[in-house]
Amino acid sequence: MPYDRFKSEDELLESMVLSLAYDVYPKITAIAGKKIHPDIDILQISKISEHQSRLTGYELKLMRYDTRSKGLGWSAFYKGLGQSLFYLRNGVYRVVLVLGFHENVSSDDMIDVFRDWMFQKKDLLGRILGSYLCVGTHLYKRGSFSPIIEANSDFSPPDDETKFSRDSLLHRRFTFDKKLATK
Repeated sequence: MPYDRFKSEDELLESMVLSLAYDVYPKITAIAGKKIHPDIDILQISKISEHQSRLTGYELKLMRYDTRSKGLGWSAFYKGLGQSLFYLRNGVYRVVLVLGFHENVSSDDMIDVFRDWMFQKKDLLGRILGSYLCVGTHLYKRGSFSPIIEANSDFSPPDDETKFSRDSLLHRRFTFDKKLATK
């Protein structure tokens, strides 16, 4: 089955929101009244025990065809990694970088080559990125996220500001796009 392509990151976001189970908040732009940059594309609050929840932030990026290199452009991948790391500063436990593919990527083979490269470099990338960051692809609009590099531990806040942000997120003191949440 051919992979789906997305027109925009907003279309990718809508598809991801539909694929996630529950307690999902798109486009977090402020925490406890304080604007954040970058915004958190999707925040998911998951109950992991009776008295504990996990905050997972999803950063979404579209990989595009680059006419100069005649292949996938890597700028979205690198930008996504950088923005993902800022999510940790904003209080999330784990971060997921979701890579979709823009409609200008005409070949499924190009996507397969990229995914094969990710699988081949999985151990190395996991060591470089650490245990808090998951990276994978979203290939089908009605499908689910496919992790390639898994996050296997929770980030511990290093300072009071990060702890305050985490507490605010857990108590749902944040601003998000309610229109996207109800789709």
